[in-house]
Amino acid sequence: MRAFLTGVLFFALCSPACADVIYDQSGGTLKGLVVEEHRDRIVVSTEGGEQTVLRSQIEEVFYAEPERNYLYLGNQALEGGDFAMARGFFQKALQINPDFSEAADALERAGDLEKKQAVWNEKDPPEIVLERQWGMKLSSGKELAVVSELKPGLLAERSGLLAGDLLVTCWGSSLAFLPPADAAAELIGPPGSPVKLTLQRRVKLPAGRLPAKLTVSMERLGLTVTGPGSPPLLPGDRIVSIHGKSTRYLPLGTARRKIRAGRKTGVELWVHRDVKVMRE
Repeated sequence: MRAFLTGVLFFALCSPACADVIYDQSGGTLKGLVVEEHRDRIVVSTEGGEQTVLRSQIEEVFYAEPERNYLYLGNQALEGGDFAMARGFFQKALQINPDFSEAADALERAGDLEKKQAVWNEKDPPEIVLERQWGMKLSSGKELAVVSELKPGLLAERSGLLAGDLLVTCWGSSLAFLPPADAAAELIGPPGSPVKLTLQRRVKLPAGRLPAKLTVSMERLGLTVTGPGSPPLLPGDRIVSIHGKSTRYLPLGTARRKIRAGRKTGVELWVHRDVKVMRE
């Protein structure tokens, strides 16, 4: 799903004909660009600023991009437990746009959920299973679950997670506003099965530590490190804030200047990073 989408998203460049449209249960409509999608709410960028709409108030959503409508229908089918219908919608989205990574992730999530339901008979609470399977504990954050503890040498640490990381998505589905137990339930699963999560991490680089040849570009999912990068900042990381300022509406040139200035003064970034894990 379009969770925490970043990038230069100027609503003024989008005519009403290409806007996403949200129909509420009272018969009203809201036009804009859906920039965040979560289990219980969506965030819409409009001419008047961002607005948050609870899903309990939404009658229907129609997206400007046809493939995103199929993703939406697939997610609805998935919530209803109809895996075959969900896969059909996700595959249709990919037929329209083969590069639509959110639909590819949703297709993987459908298979993961179906496998959990069919072959996995775990009775322990999700937090206990997560600690046993991943060697990781979660705690509540402001919006996202926080990795509060890692056991040395176990799956989570070996996969590159760090204490203090925030969990953003699992198979592209937002984990925001979920209690830690529900986030844990998304991560756990049958041993030997894969799972893809997106974490949010603070990267603080003192003066002289920013890679001299670091390049960033505006990709579909936001301001992305394209090369060469070096730990703790890696190619593929999406920079979601610079010195505490969101990059969502930040012009690419301005973002590049802020990052270059960090070579002399130091820079504090928050990044999103995708991590693929094979459960044990």
